[in-house]
This record gives sequence, structure tokens and C-alpha cells, in this order.
Amino acid sequence: MLSVAEWVISAVLIVVALVMIIIVLFQQSDDDGLSGAIGGSSSAYDSYLGKNEGRTTTAKLAKFTKIMATIFFVFVLVLDVLNVMK
Repeated sequence: MLSVAEWVISAVLIVVALVMIIIVLFQQSDDDGLSGAIGGSSSAYDSYLGKNEGRTTTAKLAKFTKIMATIFFVFVLVLDVLNVMK
């Protein structure tokens, strides 16, 4: 039987996972394909937006995705520790 803490952490994990899915779906693709992965793309860095890359919506979504992934990872570890202590 799950304890109250395990139920709460499980619920938080589900919410964080759904938020991460939505955030990733909002992000734009690079459209570089395989050639951009191999050779790299410098066109974004030559433009004005490339210089202010940290202020764009894409950069904010990427940062929020990293934060949510970290939260997800921490809660999974906590849930695992709670299960091991049983």
C-alpha cells in the first residue's frame, strides 16, 4: 500500500511529465536536419536574434524544459528512496 507521501510525489510526477510534454511540443524545430547536425549552422548566430538568443521565447522554453526535467529527476529519486526504505 502506498503512503500519502508516495501518492503526492506520484501526482507531482504526473503533472510535471504532462507540463514537460506540452513545453516540448511548443518548441520550434531547428529545420536543419542531418546537414545541420553534421556541418553546423551559423546563420542564426550571424543575425540579430542570434546575438540576443537568451531572450527569445525558444530560449526561455528550453530553459524551462531543463528546470522541469531536473524537478522530474529529483522527484523520481525521492520516490525511489521512499520505496527502498520500505
